[in-house]
Amino acid sequence: MFNKEIEEWLRLAGGKENVTRIEQSLDSTILILKDRTQMDLSLLASTTVEADVQFTGEQCRLNIKDVSGSIYNTMQELKIGDGVESKLEGSTSKRKKRSSPIRFVSDIFIPLMPIILGAGVLKIILALIYFIDSLSSESSTLMESQTFTIFRIIGDSAFYLIPVLAAVSTARLLKSNVYVAAVLGGLMFHSEVASLFSGEQSVYFLEVQLANQPAFYSAVIWVILVVCAAAYLERGIKRLHLKGIPDIVAPFLTLLILVPVMLLVLGTVGEWIESRLPEFMDTMAADHPILVVVLMGAFSLFLTMTGTLYMLIPTLINELVMNGSSVIIGGMLVAVVGQAGASLALGLRSRDASFRKLAFWASGTALLGITEAAFYAVNMRKKSSFYAAILGGAAGGLYLGLLSVQAFVASGGQSLLELTIFKEEGSLNLLHAIVGVVIAFAVSCVLTYILYGKKEKNTPNTPVY
Repeated sequence: MFNKEIEEWLRLAGGKENVTRIEQSLDSTILILKDRTQMDLSLLASTTVEADVQFTGEQCRLNIKDVSGSIYNTMQELKIGDGVESKLEGSTSKRKKRSSPIRFVSDIFIPLMPIILGAGVLKIILALIYFIDSLSSESSTLMESQTFTIFRIIGDSAFYLIPVLAAVSTARLLKSNVYVAAVLGGLMFHSEVASLFSGEQSVYFLEVQLANQPAFYSAVIWVILVVCAAAYLERGIKRLHLKGIPDIVAPFLTLLILVPVMLLVLGTVGEWIESRLPEFMDTMAADHPILVVVLMGAFSLFLTMTGTLYMLIPTLINELVMNGSSVIIGGMLVAVVGQAGASLALGLRSRDASFRKLAFWASGTALLGITEAAFYAVNMRKKSSFYAAILGGAAGGLYLGLLSVQAFVASGGQSLLELTIFKEEGSLNLLHAIVGVVIAFAVSCVLTYILYGKKEKNTPNTPVY
């Protein structure tokens, strides 16, 4: 039945050869067509074919409802759109190829958005309750109750398991073993890992010293790379076509060879970064505080993606102990706000209804501390918003640095609900923090709106069916 439906959608599209490329949105598969005149629009009267056809200038887009992503995966297996380019796309093919790794990461996170946003909304509700409770003059036992703690754990669960979720989504995208991927993503959650990497003693593997940061090894980018390597290994074994080799060979070699190599490489690199990054940031914060805040405003989310942000905790503690305040936390806040502004602009500009809804949700949740949707699923999909978010964060960081805006409490500092950590009696520190946030949001939003709008300016969206 499913293959018959695929055939009908391809007939509607004018045949396999008429499909330039396929794209995946939050809940749909999009076919970009070469020649609209080849379409068989009579099939839209069929009860089994449900699709939205949009004419965008010279381009025709066929949107097919695909919440599970199964249609997208099947068409990828059939190599729909491979090797076919329209004149409209041909001039930009090299540019698209260069940005494909970023788009690949975004494709991995798109299927995860429902659970991430769902858990994010729960976390935001709990944060609002905590914020309102902190404003009350009367002490409340609610925040210290086990009930509140359990709800907080439930909200954190999806984010705690992001390495596993990203690993499984990567394996699905690459058509590899999802169970092997889940093991790779959850490797650092083993009960003995916390004690082994507690920092009380150095950790050695095959006589090589490893970084004492479990979160570094389970950072999203490294998990994705390892799962990609495992998928490549699995395909290599399948190409051998050796009879009698059981299916356990690829998982066996992955666990025996690939994981140890990953630990050695990441452990060595991580140990080198861990031994130098805090000292470097201490020196930069002392000698060039403005530059530090600008860089954090632009790139702190990239540090989170690579797991190196956790290595800056000693720097934050040192700042707070020595100075009673920190300039770095302000940079982390405007970095998040920059992502929110760019995501909002994409929502305003996008013609895809499902992507527009995702962008609006991502913008709102990012302002309240849930950045995964805006960073991975929205802004990574478009060059204009990707770079505009970085520039917006840097602009906000520049203002905070020039005005020496300080945070006085150790905090993640990545939510508007935490603005009170900038409050200082008798100063305008909190006001300047708010201005920096507004600058970051406005710069990223306006830049994205202009840059993305230029590309779409002469291609008005005209839905036909």
